[in-house]
Amino acid sequence: MKIYAYGIIDSKDTIDETIFGLEGASVYNISYRDIGMVVSELRQKLQEITDANVLKHEEVIEALMMKSTVLPIRFSTIFYTKEDLLSTMLFCYQDFIDNLARLRNKVEFGIKVIWPADTIKQRVVDVYHKTKHNVSISTESPAKTFVKEKFQEHIIEKEFQEEADRCIQVVDDYFNRIACEKKLKRLQTESLLLNASYLVDKDRQNEFKQAFEQLKNAPGDLKFLFSGPWPCYNFINLNKKPSSVDYFMV
Repeated sequence: MKIYAYGIIDSKDTIDETIFGLEGASVYNISYRDIGMVVSELRQKLQEITDANVLKHEEVIEALMMKSTVLPIRFSTIFYTKEDLLSTMLFCYQDFIDNLARLRNKVEFGIKVIWPADTIKQRVVDVYHKTKHNVSISTESPAKTFVKEKFQEHIIEKEFQEEADRCIQVVDDYFNRIACEKKLKRLQTESLLLNASYLVDKDRQNEFKQAFEQLKNAPGDLKFLFSGPWPCYNFINLNKKPSSVDYFMV
């Protein structure tokens, strides 16, 4: 029998009997000192990642979140013995304690910003060609023509990146005063201007949502995707990682 892990919680208490995990198994808490790892027994090996299993994993974490501070563990993390699990708890105990304290009474929100990259880049090009940079190169040598074209490409890309930074700053200003911490990923694709995670005190959730509504209704050609509140997936900081397992937090 294998042990399937969902998350670390700041409690030694037993888990609500109405929470069921993968394979419909009862979820329970294996305590270590003043914290616990929430698990269920797994009879079969997870052959593949299915939507149903991922959703069940997330469902358990969200149920735990209602009563405890949770450090979510990555999907499909399995221990083969209770001793291995407790060894991990011992090895990472101080990290777990530090993260649980830092993330107590906090939730995570996600903001994605889509922008019309092609339109933005064309605007940059149009502005560029109306400025002093637009010098005729028809009589230049091929080498000079090549250099000037590369220089133009560099300037246009630089302006594109600076416009991205300006837009990101405008978006971030709506949330910066509310969030405790943030993680901003810019231009993961040309169209995905910003993929942001914000850590927010639970008692400021409505304030954060109101800030998003203000942003969403602001004039402009940006589109927004909002998600949360979630457990704090993106704000767990581990200084020590067990060498015996290759999982840990998302």
